[in-house]
Amino acid sequence: MTSVAYDIVLYGATGFTGSLVAQYLASHPQQPSIAFAGRNEGKIRKVIANLIDIPKTRAERIGVVTASSTDAASLKRMAQTAKVIINTVGPYGDLGGFEVAQAAAQNGCGYVDLTGESNVYERVAKELHSVAQSTKAILVPSVGFDSLPFDLTTYLAIQQVKDTAGDATEIDTALCGYKVMGSMSGGTAASFVAMTKYPDIVNYKLPYLLSPIQGAQRLHSYFARKLPQFGGWGGYSPFAPHNTRVVNRTWGLLQLAGATRQYGKNFSYVEGFKTPNRITSVLLSCFFLGLCWVAIHVKLLGSLLRRAIPQGTGSPMEKQLKGFADVRTLATSADGKTKALSSFKFKGDPGYLRTATMISETALALALNRNALSPLAQQGGVHTSATIGGEVVRDRLVQYGGFHIVTADVSHVVDLSKAAA
Repeated sequence: MTSVAYDIVLYGATGFTGSLVAQYLASHPQQPSIAFAGRNEGKIRKVIANLIDIPKTRAERIGVVTASSTDAASLKRMAQTAKVIINTVGPYGDLGGFEVAQAAAQNGCGYVDLTGESNVYERVAKELHSVAQSTKAILVPSVGFDSLPFDLTTYLAIQQVKDTAGDATEIDTALCGYKVMGSMSGGTAASFVAMTKYPDIVNYKLPYLLSPIQGAQRLHSYFARKLPQFGGWGGYSPFAPHNTRVVNRTWGLLQLAGATRQYGKNFSYVEGFKTPNRITSVLLSCFFLGLCWVAIHVKLLGSLLRRAIPQGTGSPMEKQLKGFADVRTLATSADGKTKALSSFKFKGDPGYLRTATMISETALALALNRNALSPLAQQGGVHTSATIGGEVVRDRLVQYGGFHIVTADVSHVVDLSKAAA
């Protein structure tokens, strides 16, 4: 890559989530060189002026880049000024997410986003993977709460199994359970409505949509199942369809590369959200599955949702600070003898305040730790938080984000809920 002006260019700084990312980057102790990008220079400068507790000299060094997803020349200029582009402008299918990723891939620029839209990710993976490899650009979609914690804990738990039992060990299942408290912004509501145009993608189908190869994934759509890492029950997760596809992209990239730490040909991923008991699991599973059905078949719901939660809006900071997430993934070897548990916890709203942390630290890993990333990532292409070097991402989230991420062998642990406490 030729010399560029900025470590990070944030495209979408004037949006709700974008403003959180802007604050996080401007406050970062490593003081990366940053610029904020968008269509309206005046609005961007207002974001800079509204940054909290940022020294004047630091604020003055933040660049302003005008760019629009409908103007290919402006996207090219933006990509040529940055080591990495952070794109927070969604819905990505409606607002040019592919075009921004394409500009990055064509110009050797790193790229990260927050899409939970599997159809957009699919197009990026299919059309831009070889383009990005040709320029050595590293593109990593879906690195917010969709789907970084799920993909990363799966990877870390599996690597722990291999540390215990050997690299040749194949994995049967990664069982992920989680509990969260958070909120929904207008951007997320709009993305959900946009996704309802693709029923097979909203529903729990097409587990290998994002993978470069097909596997033997067993579909796990259920109303209730045990989550031993929580010592209780779990229900159907609305995040599961997209998360499964992202985890399977990690699986596929590692299998295709013949990586020593690949998951194994019969690997499958299962996900559920923690509930108080089995009955609650069934009831909430019915609610989420029913909501998806209604959203797909009753278009009025989409209009009502957009009206109730307009784009550019979200929860106040005092509410976001009360949020939390606790994600625990249990990996089991094919012979059932070796198990490992990876726990991923933080305080703060998972979808917004801490998603800003996750996407920022992934981008900074690409910009500042490029030489420490995995050999597979060094080849360029469309990757995941795991395949770029999951350990690098983990370490940054712990050191700079204050996350609690611990992975351990639990082969001989009887009460797994205490192992992750």
